[in-house]
Amino acid sequence: MKISTPAMVAATFLTGLAVGALGFAAGGGWTYEGALMATRLTARFSFPIFLLAWTASAWATLLPGGWRAVLLRRRRAVGLSFAAAHGAHLVFILIALNVFGHQTPMITVYAGGFVYLLIAAMAATSHDAAVRWLGPARWKTLHTVGGLAILLVFTNSYVGRLKSMPMLAIPALALILLAVVAKAASGIARRKGAAHAA
Repeated sequence: MKISTPAMVAATFLTGLAVGALGFAAGGGWTYEGALMATRLTARFSFPIFLLAWTASAWATLLPGGWRAVLLRRRRAVGLSFAAAHGAHLVFILIALNVFGHQTPMITVYAGGFVYLLIAAMAATSHDAAVRWLGPARWKTLHTVGGLAILLVFTNSYVGRLKSMPMLAIPALALILLAVVAKAASGIARRKGAAHAA
């Protein structure tokens, strides 16, 4: 049975909220430490969803058929699910900042806010009408820049945890490297295919 996109997005958002609640429970309840744990867990929850959406076309090109074809067909739903999961992450960031007074550098606030604007723009344009309205080139630029910005945020986050949490950071960075290699290899494969077809 195919799950509709709205149902998938709603389920992901609710699951993200549940993950955040689990973070509060693991961090000692409705406390500053609990809020920080909630933000960490919701970020980790959204990370694999982003990688699936970002690499969907790459895996379909390199390894056509099977689950890769299904992932490609549902790429927009997966991308919107990432936006929902990261929306849940934003809920707990705002709680940490506004309820528990978490201090964060202004550059982090501005950079994070900019990336969230990109996520919102990508989510709002994840339909065919937006492609026609923006034009394929501008639409692709938005989603390419947005995807790279999100990837950079996750990469920076896990690099920063290499010393303190290597058992978490190393596998995450390995997945990021695999995703980047897959994107590059699929791009080469597409260019070769286009050259042969010309």
